[in-house]
Amino acid sequence: MSHYIHHIPGRLRIRSGSFRCRSAAAQVAEDRLMALDGVTHVRLNPRAGSITVQYDPAQVTRSRILEALDEAGCFATAGRGDALIGRSGELFGKALMGAVVNRAIERSALKLVSVLL
Repeated sequence: MSHYIHHIPGRLRIRSGSFRCRSAAAQVAEDRLMALDGVTHVRLNPRAGSITVQYDPAQVTRSRILEALDEAGCFATAGRGDALIGRSGELFGKALMGAVVNRAIERSALKLVSVLL
């Protein structure tokens, strides 16, 4: 799953499927962010799947905020979902390709038999 990050010094917004409809995990993330020195406001929007953090750039860096979200597990869950989606897409592709190859072999065999007869 991809993450969209919009950043201007003092305000960081991250949009990710990780923030959708997971109130307990989102609350943990919000608590971790508010515990950081320099973070003044955190707004979570589960419907949009985004979190907005307002902070004092003199006290906390963007990297530290992202690190706190990673520690809270906000990005790890998305990675597992991406891996699952990628694996299922790979399996579907293999199955589809197998069906196409089988069909081509059947047609070739029929043509070969018809030429021989």
